[in-house]
Amino acid sequence: MMAVLAVLALFFPLAAAAQDSYQRLGTYRIFNSYELGYRSVFVAGNRQMYRSTINHDNGLRLLEGLLRLHSGDGHGRYFDEIVIATSGSGGDPYQANSLRLEKNRFFRLDLGFRIVRYSNQLLSLSSGEHRQNTERTVQNYDLTLFPQSRVQLLLGFERNNQSGPAISSENIDVRREEAFPRERFFVFADDVRRRNHVWRAGANVTGWGIKYSFLQGWDDYQEETRHSQATAETAGLLPAGLRRADPVSGRTPFTRFNVHTDANRSFSVNGRFVYAGGDRSFVLDESISSLNPVSGVAVTRQAFVVGRARRNQGTGDLTVSYQPGERWTLSNTTSVNLTRINGDSSFLEVRQPIDPRDPGVDTHFFNLLRIRLIANASDLNFRLSKKVGLYAGYHYSTRRIESRDSFPDAPLYSFDNATHAGLAGVRLRPRPPLTLLFDIEYGRADRPFTPVSEKHFHAETVKAQWKHKAWVVTGSFKTYYNRNSAPPILAGLEGGPAPVHSYESRQYSASVAWAPPRRVALDAGYARLALDTASGILNFPAPGLPLVAARRSLYQTNLHHAHGTLRVDLRKNVALSLGYLIVKDTAEGSNRRGPAIPFASSYPNLQFDGADLVNAYPLSYQSPQARLTLILHEKISWNAGWQFYKYAERFSGLQNYHAHLGYTSLRWGF
Repeated sequence: MMAVLAVLALFFPLAAAAQDSYQRLGTYRIFNSYELGYRSVFVAGNRQMYRSTINHDNGLRLLEGLLRLHSGDGHGRYFDEIVIATSGSGGDPYQANSLRLEKNRFFRLDLGFRIVRYSNQLLSLSSGEHRQNTERTVQNYDLTLFPQSRVQLLLGFERNNQSGPAISSENIDVRREEAFPRERFFVFADDVRRRNHVWRAGANVTGWGIKYSFLQGWDDYQEETRHSQATAETAGLLPAGLRRADPVSGRTPFTRFNVHTDANRSFSVNGRFVYAGGDRSFVLDESISSLNPVSGVAVTRQAFVVGRARRNQGTGDLTVSYQPGERWTLSNTTSVNLTRINGDSSFLEVRQPIDPRDPGVDTHFFNLLRIRLIANASDLNFRLSKKVGLYAGYHYSTRRIESRDSFPDAPLYSFDNATHAGLAGVRLRPRPPLTLLFDIEYGRADRPFTPVSEKHFHAETVKAQWKHKAWVVTGSFKTYYNRNSAPPILAGLEGGPAPVHSYESRQYSASVAWAPPRRVALDAGYARLALDTASGILNFPAPGLPLVAARRSLYQTNLHHAHGTLRVDLRKNVALSLGYLIVKDTAEGSNRRGPAIPFASSYPNLQFDGADLVNAYPLSYQSPQARLTLILHEKISWNAGWQFYKYAERFSGLQNYHAHLGYTSLRWGF
């Protein structure tokens, strides 16, 4: 349907314009703008990486299109405004179309249609393989009745579908069975079929300075992906026999209710309540046969998963703000979140022939997961003078997690954690063009649930802004640090001491913008992220070495990002735009200890130094561009542009590419 709208947007105004000097149609004013052009791409290097990141191709495109009709006095006979917009039509991997139709005081209709074609056939970090060549279509329909009245009725529908071929892999770890090696992955061919539909209905009511919003919706999800034998063009294992079916379907009704008072009052209350109660059924029937290279006997592993899960989640927020005077502002927010997942989920694994060392049958059951989170945040802002402002806050949260697997009469496991955080800040304006901000946060948690959760953490932020006439200059620095040891329950899973997780980041940024009334505009910026992470999570087993619980995975990045754009009107009818973007990760960190050996053949920079895995991926991406615009007529302009893409990995080089994208277009506006 949106393709028809795009064609109407292109041809309908032509006839109208011919009758009324391209400006009026009866009592309606018409505004149009279309950019039709041809794009040409030359790619050298790894084209699959280019397709997964840029994915533009050769061809004629309607780069942008806009049709807008609106009544001059706001009292049109059939409608007061219609807006049709399109971009990327004609074959782009990312296309968007929209329609807005409005009749004042009666209705407003918004339609949207988007297409995203995604291709990913990149190297995987481990021995597994994952590829996609899918298309996702998203449609949304929203109708608002009586949009300018105190009572508004809302109706909506959204459709989100994904389909296309893909490849997935699975690591099947059968104990002491050479037919299913732990370090190898089995590869399957997939025909992806996912569907998601959402219906909405609600109302907005305003009265006595209070706005009430109510929305009821139903979210339906269904997945019927088909699996089959993959082709021989893969580095993974191909099973000798395969049967796999794993359909999933479910419905989640949800309710949302909001209350907002006038923010200009000295005392205001805002509340929100959301509830979702979902029901989902799932089945997995999988049978895989693989040949044992030692005995020559085909070993079959069958897995059956059957379940029905019910998820009930409710969230409530209440914010109370009080402003006794111009200098003081106090606010308190209380939040409660309750999540309960229960149902029957059973897993059964059977292996044939049975190995005397292993019974050949595994069974697992799941019954209940319940999470309760209560959080409170109190904040105070005080303006000491026109040049000095102070801020302080205290945030507290308590979380309880309860879980029960096996059968309903099994014991219930519970876990409690409380987090305390104090915040303080100051805002300074020593001179009117200059503003300085400083914030600090310091927090503690008593029993984090996971090794990467916050335990001992603090953050400091400094920001500065200088604004004078056409100049705006900003700068900021933020550091964050968190250190956490694993919960006692995870300390002895593989023996040895508990893993320790530490995370430290430093962020720097600076930008400058200059937009004088003359024909020049400049915008430039630089940002840097330095990140060091050392975690006890064991991502991969080291070849030929036993599992070690204390082994760490180190991740290091030192990411630099710089950009700049310049627009210059060379003459009255000639404009030049220049831009440059570079992103570079030097992958330097404080955790690197010394020489290391490559761990994965596809990613040599994933290294093992004898004790820990070192993850560091130095790479760079840069893209200069230029665009020349020549105004041929009051309503017609010609554009010519060029953009260069270069992606380079210093750790592998297998996915490097560079591409030249050139285009020429004609823009017609009336």
